[in-house]
Amino acid sequence: MIFSSVEFLFYFLPIFLLVYQVSGRHNAVLLVGSAVFYAWGELRNAWVLAASLAGCYLGGLALGREADRRDRQRWVLVVSLLFQLSLLVAFKYLGFLADTLHDLGWQVSIEPGSVPVLPVGISFFTFHAMSYLVDIYRGQLPVERKLSRLTNYILLFPHLLAGPIVRYAAIRRQLIRRHWTVARLRFGMELLIIGLGQKLLLANPLGTVVDAIYQLDSHALTTALAWLGAIAYAFQVYLDFSGYSHMALGLALLLGFSFPRNFRFPFHALSVREFWRRWHISLSSWLRDYVYTPLGGSRRGGGRTIANILIVFGLCGLWHGAGWNFVCWGLYNGGLIVLERLGLGRITARWPRVCQQIYAWLAFTTGVAMFRAEDFAQVGTVYAAMAGWSSATAGAMHPGRFLDGYTVLVLLLAFSSMLPLSRWFGGRHFVRPRWAPVRWVFLTLVLVLGATSLASGSHNPFLYFRF
Repeated sequence: MIFSSVEFLFYFLPIFLLVYQVSGRHNAVLLVGSAVFYAWGELRNAWVLAASLAGCYLGGLALGREADRRDRQRWVLVVSLLFQLSLLVAFKYLGFLADTLHDLGWQVSIEPGSVPVLPVGISFFTFHAMSYLVDIYRGQLPVERKLSRLTNYILLFPHLLAGPIVRYAAIRRQLIRRHWTVARLRFGMELLIIGLGQKLLLANPLGTVVDAIYQLDSHALTTALAWLGAIAYAFQVYLDFSGYSHMALGLALLLGFSFPRNFRFPFHALSVREFWRRWHISLSSWLRDYVYTPLGGSRRGGGRTIANILIVFGLCGLWHGAGWNFVCWGLYNGGLIVLERLGLGRITARWPRVCQQIYAWLAFTTGVAMFRAEDFAQVGTVYAAMAGWSSATAGAMHPGRFLDGYTVLVLLLAFSSMLPLSRWFGGRHFVRPRWAPVRWVFLTLVLVLGATSLASGSHNPFLYFRF
């Protein structure tokens, strides 16, 4: 079940919210509702989620028992983390490893491609479990002995399938006692509607353009089409994932929870380094706290810092997908951050602000081409075309054939996310009482258009469900 589906919005959510509020047993209803939400479309792999939860709970108890024996506690942590990682590797990376070994000429017992179906949300619920275990080991979190409470944390359906990655410490008290206000409920509904609009009205039309361009034969891919595909995909990823994050934050507010923001105007960044402080913040902070800092961060000299950055971003790419193109995408971003630390950042800092912003946006847009490509062959084809070395024939299609009036409007609206006005529209000013009539007319229009899109029967899952 996905947030932007008829089943969720018109059946599951209204019934769940009604029972949730009327029953008074919020945690029990939340646990059952979240289990139903996941099992609705993922019943055959629900045991993987259950195994991850069991490992998380038992690992936490074992860490608590060995609190006074640090060496034994360290081994408990290692075993617990390896269990979570084994689930992730078995279901997400086994095929990638088999294919890689097969390409290198190794004899592997696993046939390339014959691996289990990827359980939805595995990259997120295993990361939730690992952060919980590490925080206990570090003494930053008490052991949760109540299984139902920990289950609600892992299964909490607003963040279960595609994040944000919420630390247990951030919502532990909220799992015990939650507070509702009219303002929080209203804001939750607004975020839910805005996120739905981002997905259905903006991201999906751009996705149609991107899919059409990336299905072209190499002899039909012109330089203009390659750049149109990259630009459209950069905005599609942003609108799709930030739309999901807005819906997740909105749903959390309706349930009495408060999640941290996952995006902070990333296209306003003036450097690649700043971009990653604004983009998918929950993943960036997770990798910083649980990988980069334990590796030594920037405390062990310049060479070690560079290596740590590249390791973290290589893992970031691998987290996004089991393929070398994803690893290269991560290393590309890490490499740019290294260059900025080595001097590129001092050069770009002297540029006009708008030029710095364009540089950061272009760096991201150029990189997502390898993020979208199916394989290395397509990566090479796309980048060759973007560089002007297109092998397109004279009869290749004009970019205008992929754009209609509505798609052009969507692209213009997407580009407006780079303007200072978007801060005002997405910030506190627009939520002031004097703007309430305008805001509610806008939200009503988005809701009506979104419902119309849903009624048309179009189905397009969120991009991050693949991760």
